[in-house]
Amino acid sequence: MQRMLLVVLVMASIFLAAPAVSYAQTPDLIVFVQVKVKDSSGNLVSYMESTKITVVNATTLNQLLDQDSPVMAKSFMQSGGKKFEVIKINDTLVQPSQTVVSKNIISATDGKSSKIVLIADHDGYPVVKGDITTAYWTVIRPAS
Repeated sequence: MQRMLLVVLVMASIFLAAPAVSYAQTPDLIVFVQVKVKDSSGNLVSYMESTKITVVNATTLNQLLDQDSPVMAKSFMQSGGKKFEVIKINDTLVQPSQTVVSKNIISATDGKSSKIVLIADHDGYPVVKGDITTAYWTVIRPAS
């Protein structure tokens, strides 16, 4: 099951057409993403934060976050007398070709199909083959 769920956490930085979804956050999820781009020599090319995060499917996202996976680091914090779970996910990709990346995504798959659950939309950044991009996702939700 864990192996399948690791496969479920297919995260990639790709150039997508924008889906028809709202850009509003769900009331019980807070999501941040920061993106770092380095060239093939390790030099920092770009560092940005996206302020336009879309939770496409909160139910599937929560199911994904409920799983134990080596790509997710989980911790807890308290604020205002409430306990929250903080989940950090780092997605690193060596760019296969020259392009402009304007979205970063997290998707889930059940082995038959893939569903996008989170989208970070931003102005975009140019990359060339060999550039290394890392998206640092942070999801905060009430702890159960």
